[in-house]
Amino acid sequence: MRRAIAAGRPAGLVLGGPTVDDPKDREIRVAFDFDGVLADDEAEKVFHTTKDVNAFHSAEQAKVNIPHKPGPLEKLFREFSKLQQDVPGDTLDHNPPRIRIALITARNAPSHERVVTTLRSWGVQPDETFFLGGIEKKRILEVFRPHMFFDDQLSHLEGGSAYGAMVHVPFGIKNIPQ
Repeated sequence: MRRAIAAGRPAGLVLGGPTVDDPKDREIRVAFDFDGVLADDEAEKVFHTTKDVNAFHSAEQAKVNIPHKPGPLEKLFREFSKLQQDVPGDTLDHNPPRIRIALITARNAPSHERVVTTLRSWGVQPDETFFLGGIEKKRILEVFRPHMFFDDQLSHLEGGSAYGAMVHVPFGIKNIPQ
């Protein structure tokens, strides 16, 4: 996996066992973390190096109008977005299949602004965006119930497999062996 990521290919390890899906559920729900998954881990490196959330926010505010470089799953995110637009709802079907995309990130204000800048520059917009600012991602996963959730930090995936497939993306500073 690490070699695939290093070669610019998307890769991840699916954690947990299978979940029971409701056959009447006509949605496919996919959720992504931002730093180290959709975007590079430039901002994560600032926080990891300084251990100072204010330094992180200051660095992100200084670059608020500069989009992040793509991360390992940016192309997958864009393809889901395209697929979402290409799946027409049958006008005779009152419950058409639907793809819902969510962004679930530990970021909060004011660093959320650079995320918005980045997504706009890519021409994509998730259906739902959660800027958690320290709230456990598990709480959102329990409600959103994604079929897949991609995150670069194992700690954010632990305990979430009851709600869908948790996919560890081994990219960035948080995945360098200590």
